[in-house]
Amino acid sequence: MLPPKLACTCTHNVMINVAAPVLPDASALAGLVREHLDDLVTYATHLVGDVDDAVEFVAGGIYHASRYPPARIQTDGRVALYRAVTRACRQEQRFPPRPHGPARFFRRGKPPFHADVDPGNAARINTVKRALMTVAFERRAALLLRDLAGLDYRQIGMALECSPDAAARLLAGARREFGTVYREIAI
Repeated sequence: MLPPKLACTCTHNVMINVAAPVLPDASALAGLVREHLDDLVTYATHLVGDVDDAVEFVAGGIYHASRYPPARIQTDGRVALYRAVTRACRQEQRFPPRPHGPARFFRRGKPPFHADVDPGNAARINTVKRALMTVAFERRAALLLRDLAGLDYRQIGMALECSPDAAARLLAGARREFGTVYREIAI
């Protein structure tokens, strides 16, 4: 015999799905992070222009993605990581969070990042980076997601939290703006 509440729902032909949502295994997300960590750091570095900030933003994005993983990790996991890193860069969410108040004055600074660059290519690289940093954030993110990460319009839309058509417009605008600025700087 059924309890009165369950009998009531059964007599009205109402079915309630009480199955809890099944979250993906943490090891699947960790494997995905391991596989794409270098790409995520490169993307964030080009997005914000500073390596140290980029690493902190990527860590913040990975932390957010681990708390709210996508249901279909095999198909949407990579895009979810790029979305989380983009959101962390946009909102300046760092991990670990920077100290507030007087504690921030007692923190030791990290040594500056140094990369060996061929002097012949240094001027061209500097020109590309300067031109890229003049492009608006959303457009720059769309350009990097397409050319650096190799995402399609649907995936770019998911990463930037917009429609695929809006992603296509952002990308077209970014290409025009970047081309114009690059030609002016390169002259």
